[in-house]
Amino acid sequence: MATFTVAELESMIVVNMGDYKTARGEKKLMTKDLGSCVGVAVRDPQTGVGGLLHVMLPHHNVVNEEGAAFVAAKYADSGLDEMIRDLVMQGASREHLVAKIAGAAHMIKNATIPESRDISARNLAAVREKLEELQIPLLASDVGEHFPRTVVFEPGSGTFRILTPGKAEKRI
Repeated sequence: MATFTVAELESMIVVNMGDYKTARGEKKLMTKDLGSCVGVAVRDPQTGVGGLLHVMLPHHNVVNEEGAAFVAAKYADSGLDEMIRDLVMQGASREHLVAKIAGAAHMIKNATIPESRDISARNLAAVREKLEELQIPLLASDVGEHFPRTVVFEPGSGTFRILTPGKAEKRI
């Protein structure tokens, strides 16, 4: 797995599970340990404004437990809506947004649930459906298989680095 310089680490903004962060230009957004979760990088290439969302679940269920705090970023549908609103408020143009995704690994083999129906497949389908609904082109993806990923997204250049233990770094 790639190593980072101290300067590179200091320039990174960490995106936790079920959250998103936005940045512009040369800042880097990083999220670790994408197993069944999906990392969704969205940017406006003309302004260099972009965001990285760490999706945990496919859809927000309207029925919430009483007293439970709603966190939009946990879900593909509400998380993408919220992040895109934030990107537009920071100067991104809705019409120019493009996306790249990584993750949705089948981390646990289960004889009773086929891979096509496990949480990773449902997360991936929900992300793709929401991007299509929002008319945001999906430029590239690195999804599936059986290993976790760490991703680093550079909104200014659009570079999306995928880091996997025991594998060469991939850029999409």
